[in-house]
Amino acid sequence: MLWIDIKYANLISVQLERYAVKQQNPFLANFRCPICGDSRKNKNRARGYLFTKTNGLFYKCHNCGVGTSLGKLVKHVNPGLFDQDKIGGFREGLDIGNAPRPHAKVEFQNFTPQFEEKSPLDRLFDKVSELPNHNIGVRYLERRKLPRDRWSNIYFAYETKKLTELCPEYDQIVTYEEPRLIIPFYDRNNNLVGVTARAVDDAKMRYVTLRIDKHKPMIYNLNNVDKSKQVYVVEGPLDSMFLSNSVAAGNADLTRVENEIPKGNTTLVFDNQPRSNEIVRIMTNAMNGGWNICVWPDTILEKDINEMIMTGKDISEVEETINTNTHSGLSSYISFSGTDRTSTRKECTRSDSIRSTSI
Repeated sequence: MLWIDIKYANLISVQLERYAVKQQNPFLANFRCPICGDSRKNKNRARGYLFTKTNGLFYKCHNCGVGTSLGKLVKHVNPGLFDQDKIGGFREGLDIGNAPRPHAKVEFQNFTPQFEEKSPLDRLFDKVSELPNHNIGVRYLERRKLPRDRWSNIYFAYETKKLTELCPEYDQIVTYEEPRLIIPFYDRNNNLVGVTARAVDDAKMRYVTLRIDKHKPMIYNLNNVDKSKQVYVVEGPLDSMFLSNSVAAGNADLTRVENEIPKGNTTLVFDNQPRSNEIVRIMTNAMNGGWNICVWPDTILEKDINEMIMTGKDISEVEETINTNTHSGLSSYISFSGTDRTSTRKECTRSDSIRSTSI
């Protein structure tokens, strides 16, 4: 029962440094982590949280990554209290009220957390899907309306510099500590090849990209895409999370996925923004290369897929618009030259005209 959990949280609060109840409903308490000791540089830093989960309290540290039940936290902080018969339910992985509780991912041996590591990022950061609602990363994804079933693929960092543990060569480049979403890029064998750290506030640099394996392409969601089905290729990872069976090239040159994704059943979905000379060149080369491309109709005013969702469009509606406006060959040239999306329209039309006459 939640009220009993809160009672015992209050009992051990005197032993938790900088303990403070942030809100009552849902219950949220913050304090310095008693497992890792929290920041050694800043004694005011408190990154341990007790928060409401299902019908009880759960503990999570945003510094060392420990996530466990209230019972195991009580056992660590006050073994005597834990051993009392009236809260013996903790021994069976239950909460104080004997209601089922999710088992922690870590077990304590001499108070040292043991991790079951699935990704190198698991030992450095929390997954957004495991964070409390007040977290700035959670609030950011909610504002952007990212599907919750994709949150488990995104990590959150208060201290971006931890990324240099994966890439020591970036130690002199990534020197700051600020909240960011950590978006991992894996190859087809689920090996981490790079990450993009996306700012969730007004940081000067919105994106910081670190390549871990420079011999492999950074294509988001490559490890999950089914090449036997229709594949959408977009520019940014966040946009790809809205579409079924989609990958992100990481920049405007969507054709860079060519060695990994077959052309036949693939649609290149460029952002719907004014086209610079460079974008016109890339799109023209894509058409020349036999790719299927989506040419957004003039009725679509939003700059990208995420913005379309944020303005009220349904995901199925967006996919239908893409499918309806996908062209190849001569059809792509005609559609491309018929849209007004660029200040360089004269150059675009001239290029399309030349290609059309050569087909």
